[in-house]
Amino acid sequence: MAKQPKQYRDIHEWLIGEEIKNEKGDPIEFDSHPFLFDIYADQAKYLTIMKAAQVGLSTASILKNHFDAKKYELDIIYTLPTDGDVRTFVGGKVNRIIANNLSMLDDVADKDSIEQKQIGKSMEYFRGTWTKKAAIMVTADRLVHDEKDSSKLDVIADYQARLQHSKHKQTHTFSHPSLPETGVHADWLASDQKHWFVKCPSCKHWQFLSWNTEDPNQMSIDLERRAFVCKKCREILPEYVRRNGQWVAKYKDKPISGYWVPLLIAPWMTAGALIDKFRHPDTTPEFWWTKVLGLPYADGSSKLLRKSFFQNLTGKQWAPPKDERVVIGVDTGLRIDYVVGNTKGLFHHGDAEDYSALDLLMERWPRAIAMLDGGGDILRTRAFKEKWPGRVFLCYLTGDRKKNEMVTFGTGDEASAATADRNRMIQLVVDEYRTNRIPVHGTEEQWFEYWLDWNNLSKMKVLDPDTNVVKGYKWVRNGRDHRALATVFWRVGMRRFAGTGSIVQSETEVRPTSYMIDPNQTVSFDPDEMFIKGVNKTLDELEESDDWRNV
Repeated sequence: MAKQPKQYRDIHEWLIGEEIKNEKGDPIEFDSHPFLFDIYADQAKYLTIMKAAQVGLSTASILKNHFDAKKYELDIIYTLPTDGDVRTFVGGKVNRIIANNLSMLDDVADKDSIEQKQIGKSMEYFRGTWTKKAAIMVTADRLVHDEKDSSKLDVIADYQARLQHSKHKQTHTFSHPSLPETGVHADWLASDQKHWFVKCPSCKHWQFLSWNTEDPNQMSIDLERRAFVCKKCREILPEYVRRNGQWVAKYKDKPISGYWVPLLIAPWMTAGALIDKFRHPDTTPEFWWTKVLGLPYADGSSKLLRKSFFQNLTGKQWAPPKDERVVIGVDTGLRIDYVVGNTKGLFHHGDAEDYSALDLLMERWPRAIAMLDGGGDILRTRAFKEKWPGRVFLCYLTGDRKKNEMVTFGTGDEASAATADRNRMIQLVVDEYRTNRIPVHGTEEQWFEYWLDWNNLSKMKVLDPDTNVVKGYKWVRNGRDHRALATVFWRVGMRRFAGTGSIVQSETEVRPTSYMIDPNQTVSFDPDEMFIKGVNKTLDELEESDDWRNV
């Protein structure tokens, strides 16, 4: 009778019982990786890990998937950015781990290839996301997205459909982050946000390790003493303190189990080594934040930062006279989102369920031009175009046009249509906001919802599926972006119907809406200005005021 394999209660019992080794043949141990112990055992339905580079998570995921696939009979899809990554990862890491462990080797004896492995009664599939193939058309019980932020996020989203028929429906994501509120950072924000807390032996203060050269109270490393220190008493933390930490969740009621794993908590990384890395001339801010601290990093070139947009605010509502030309940019779909502006900037935005709101704008400004998304709500946009002949144009956003022209308008029968390079037009608008070239008439309260749509757009690298080389950049969304795209359509219209397409920069002095404390500890302020009187006035109310252009 064949010997029956031993049944293990949990993964840690399996690691010890089978003396599991990594790809180098070294036993799996937690003395140098104490922060991984709980992650190995975590059986949460949704698991996300925002991490620094090279902290042992790939090995942990390989072993965790193998054990869970066999014990719980889970079919697993494991994604990486490219097919080349899959070949390197499976050939250079997964296969070597299996080869070093006889029990794992027995488990995959029936089917073992680069793209799929049979583990007992279960299957594990490995796929790239920047690939010429579609998302694999098989069902799964668990999706694992390794290096999510370097992957193609729309393909990642497509894989969720593979879980529909599973009773488990598990999703694991881990990656070093890229941009704020994108990829793994978006997952982390939705999680319980576990931090690795350590206890200072001197003052008994519990704290998580952090890096902030501007605020000593948030800095866990003393740059002069080249040592980890307590953020409260500033005494040096002995080496064992980081090993004896524990995970503490910031939120108790979030459905996602999330871990933040910076190199700060890795026992093998000394304070001196981290300081040297920080000061090294080849260490860029992006590398330091994303690969060392495991935190997202954004500059103005990859995202429309809040300060970059709000610097364009004039602080006052305004609308042009009825005889002036205005351009309405419209993103269409189940609902329509729109912005209104002219050469003096943007002055109105909104959304509606039907086109009656646009009719009112077209009636109010008889010279108004509407530039609509031509690829969204096909039937209603055509009906609106027929209702307002000569004043409605359709714009189609395309991929990289590889031409000098960002926008091309049709001729003849196609004179009312335009095509525009989506990425380059988004970049144009972002750059104009960054350089304070588009006045936005109103207050932060009035335009905050509008900016949120821009905040859901991020510029990501596009990788060649074969070589893994960066071949370009693409603006991708991780939430609603409708008013951002409406602005792009408005900007396309401005190129055609505002002469040179230039926008007059605002001369309005932007003053703070908060009050100042006088030397006698009193305050002086205008309540109307402080609380933005008229913030909710409609365009009609503005026109009816004594000097409606200055409200």
